[in-house]
Amino acid sequence: MFFQPRAVYLADSFMLPVGKYNGRHRPKMSFFELVDALQPLLNNSKIDKDRIGCVVVGSQNPFAFSGIDNVAAKVSGRLGISGAKSVLVDTASSSGASAFEAAFMEVASGQHDHVLALGIQKMSDVSTREATKIVAGVIDREEAEYGLTMPACGALVAQSLIQEFGLSLEKWSHYTSRWTERSHHYAAQNPNAHLNYEIPAEQYLAEMDGGKNYLYYDPLHYYDFCPMSDGIAACLLTSQKSRVRVSGVGSGTDIPTIADRLTYTSFPATRIALAQALGMAGLKNLHELNTPVHINMHDPFNGFGAINLVDLGVVPRKNLLDGLLDEKLTGPSGLFPTNLTGGLKGRGHPLGATGMVQIVENHQMLVSGDYQAALSHSIGGPINNNVVILLETQEQFLSRGAVPYRPEGRPLLGRLKPADITLETILGKEHKCTAKLLAKTSRFDFRTGKAQRTLLVFSKKHESENYRFLIGVAPETAASLEGLKYGDKIQLQQVDGELSINDVPIRRLYRKTIEGVVEIADTAMRHLRRKKE
Repeated sequence: MFFQPRAVYLADSFMLPVGKYNGRHRPKMSFFELVDALQPLLNNSKIDKDRIGCVVVGSQNPFAFSGIDNVAAKVSGRLGISGAKSVLVDTASSSGASAFEAAFMEVASGQHDHVLALGIQKMSDVSTREATKIVAGVIDREEAEYGLTMPACGALVAQSLIQEFGLSLEKWSHYTSRWTERSHHYAAQNPNAHLNYEIPAEQYLAEMDGGKNYLYYDPLHYYDFCPMSDGIAACLLTSQKSRVRVSGVGSGTDIPTIADRLTYTSFPATRIALAQALGMAGLKNLHELNTPVHINMHDPFNGFGAINLVDLGVVPRKNLLDGLLDEKLTGPSGLFPTNLTGGLKGRGHPLGATGMVQIVENHQMLVSGDYQAALSHSIGGPINNNVVILLETQEQFLSRGAVPYRPEGRPLLGRLKPADITLETILGKEHKCTAKLLAKTSRFDFRTGKAQRTLLVFSKKHESENYRFLIGVAPETAASLEGLKYGDKIQLQQVDGELSINDVPIRRLYRKTIEGVVEIADTAMRHLRRKKE
């Protein structure tokens, strides 16, 4: 039997504009001053503060970003709700959506009648460099040590799209310039957006040549990435009937490593989460709603948005590249109006708050009467902890006569390599082997345009099984691998205990410690110095 939840409604919602609360872009506010901004929501609500039985806080690594621990209890105290149950949820950048899901379960189970769910992130408390290291903490330890970051994940996805659809760099630039143009077009109409200004496709392309839209992780340029933002958003969930009902929630995970994924151009955790949400809502797909559905989906890097619409069942895979750009489908009057507030690329991405921001935006669209149904989609970690939330007006929900069901089956996932399968293992007794390149990206210095580091994903057959690996190479020698492309044969070898690929030393660029992700200089650098001597 499928879980039969008690009906859950949204009594009210609130958010601050997204941006940097550093005194320059937006007023200077501390983490707890952002929390204080929720007081009007509580003071003006029909639900008395004393009747809130639980507070669920979503935030990604608040101690690393803002030096705050025991966050949920402190937030409850700050809001004057001490005595209520308080819980911190951290599923990386989907924390806000996961906090909403946890709050939904508290009400649906009958444990509490009224629950406050909030997402909060103060990223501007640290430098961009430090924030990048903190965010890298969600990545598999070994892959992070080779230099994998979230922007690099985005670049590997983009490279895979180029390969799968046979795109030239010119054609890719055509698509990515239009995706950027679209997100900024809608952000420019949203006063709550971080980057609320237009970037026409012509400007995107011209500034690629001029250097402002510089190459960051190939093939992605500066304008292909979302900004680092601060933000706070909150929802009051209740068992009391209200205009907007939470009709479906779902979440799913993928394996933690990037190298072992079967594909980079579909996100199975999204498909799992969608199936659960649809099952709870009594739907086979979103088309069955028979009403325009606003989709607020997670698009931190260009390419993700196009993939999301396929995984959410909005467009067929053959239309992956063009679906988001079809304004008759995804524009304000389309069947699936999408990211009309700018998405992560334009509105901004305050990590653990983003999933809640998406829900608040959707809620306000339903309350205003713009739409009768809205879906939010949030990605956590390296695309492996995803959440889908479906809201409907009560009238729309009741008109369907929904019959919940439990979805069967899951998409096929990759599997982690056994612990004894290492680079040394596949080299064998001869300490060398040939492998197949699957993906590659390099990070470039925006001042010099030179490659700083290169990441490669390759596969190698060992004892009848194909295994995939991600490695990094020394920045000083990355340029020698620039000509490599998908499907090329590469040579790995080990000499004097040191690993190399095509005679370029394999290097761990970071080491993850209890203090965080720190840069290291390892044996590869010593090897390079000896060669120079």
